[in-house]
Amino acid sequence: MNHHVSTNSRLTVSDIAKGGLVAALYVVLTLLVAPVAYGPIQFRISEMLNFLGLYNRRYVYAITLGCFLANIPNGYVDMVVGSLSTFVFLWVGRWVSQWLLKSLKTKQRLSFDPMLLAYAVMIIAFMLQMAPITIMIQYLTQALEPFWSTFWPLFISLALNEGLAMLLGSLIIYPISRRINFYD
Repeated sequence: MNHHVSTNSRLTVSDIAKGGLVAALYVVLTLLVAPVAYGPIQFRISEMLNFLGLYNRRYVYAITLGCFLANIPNGYVDMVVGSLSTFVFLWVGRWVSQWLLKSLKTKQRLSFDPMLLAYAVMIIAFMLQMAPITIMIQYLTQALEPFWSTFWPLFISLALNEGLAMLLGSLIIYPISRRINFYD
């Protein structure tokens, strides 16, 4: 499959429909595991949809909207912080992946699908995204312990859970991407 990044700036009815479906799917998948989708555990199977941001920027907006809606049960702070950090890290992961793939394409030929490298970048980006989420959880729970004594254990727990959720999600999204063109 040809791996290119959509740069079309026209928004079509199809784009809105596809984005709406992805946003709704994010909400449903999050609520499906609701007891562990929030708080200091945060294992969201919906995070697998983050990989779609690599294919088309409409999914960056759709996933951000889905995250915003899925965070409604947790209140306005999570709606704002969670959604904004998702938006930022989707763009960061997308940009770093594009830059890395472009620089590798000109220097050497890889023996594997370069999109797997982009998936790894996105996993790392979203593991790092757990830093602002950790700070938010500490703020919301008003941790009585000194900040740094609770930050690192919570961050490591959230980052590992996020990495695992995304790794498992990559085993679903990548094979689907070989059959469905997410670029269009």
